[in-house]
Amino acid sequence: MGISRYSLIAVAVCALQPYACFGKSITPKAPASLQPGDTIAIISPASCPEEADVEAACEAMRRWGYVPVKGQHVLSKHGTFAGTIEERLSDLRWAFETPGIKAIVCGRGGYGCAQLLCELPDGYFARHPKWLAGYSDISALHAALTNQGVMSIHSHMCEPIGREGGTDSLSLMLRSILEGRYPEYTVKAHKYNHLGTARGTLVGGNLAVLNDIAASRYDIGNIDDAIIFLEDVDEGLEALNRAIYRLKCAGVLDRARGLILGQFTHAKRNLDFDSPEDMIHEILKDCNIPICFGFPVGHVAENVPLVEGAPVTLTITPDGTTLRYHLK
Repeated sequence: MGISRYSLIAVAVCALQPYACFGKSITPKAPASLQPGDTIAIISPASCPEEADVEAACEAMRRWGYVPVKGQHVLSKHGTFAGTIEERLSDLRWAFETPGIKAIVCGRGGYGCAQLLCELPDGYFARHPKWLAGYSDISALHAALTNQGVMSIHSHMCEPIGREGGTDSLSLMLRSILEGRYPEYTVKAHKYNHLGTARGTLVGGNLAVLNDIAASRYDIGNIDDAIIFLEDVDEGLEALNRAIYRLKCAGVLDRARGLILGQFTHAKRNLDFDSPEDMIHEILKDCNIPICFGFPVGHVAENVPLVEGAPVTLTITPDGTTLRYHLK
């Protein structure tokens, strides 16, 4: 994922704000399920998507029976960002505060979400609970929503939704979650898995982004009894090594109930390991919690939607891994 100087500045400011103590016990709630004819907003809180991808996603949502609306700045450009901080913040507030908008899908990831978190008052998302869907840099928003007791959806965004008109299996899973139906996932066994069963609150996302907001009020380490999932892209093994050790040294993994390791795509081999999985296994081999390797989440074609903040059971056996939601 990488770290920009802009995100570092934003995180430094956020870190100065009051934040929750580690070990916070929360019970996030699911926003209202969508009904036919409901409105979905598309915004770009980080980098700018392609206009064709946004239009194709809008058409797919119409086929699903919803009314898509675009933020004023969804296609704006300001350097690598989709508009200035003020423009992106304006779209985010419009989407969350407009009563007729029932869900929000992000245009793409990239960089910039941490900048917006610094401009929002504490408890903002708890006062405006809505489904938010996206991944990559959107992980910063997911962490804030979960810490404020609101579930959200770690999922792909406009380009994959629009590519096949919303008819592919992953887009249909996203639609099902928005409508209140939750999938169960079964994944094949991996040689590095730690067997066991754990029940807890599902949290996580992009490792580099989550590392950027560590020690802030949005840190996923604030959440007690977590089942953490992690993924990343374009990071060197050195950066991944430091980030995993930060979780370990900060006691986040000691407090976690379980760990789900997704895909670490295009990792740069700048340490003496054959793969990110080999390196992470070496770091965590003595970690005494259930750990799943190779889960289909991340910057890959099979990026299954995960409900952040949801109560789940993670079961890892010699035959494979099952992730099951406990939601009505």
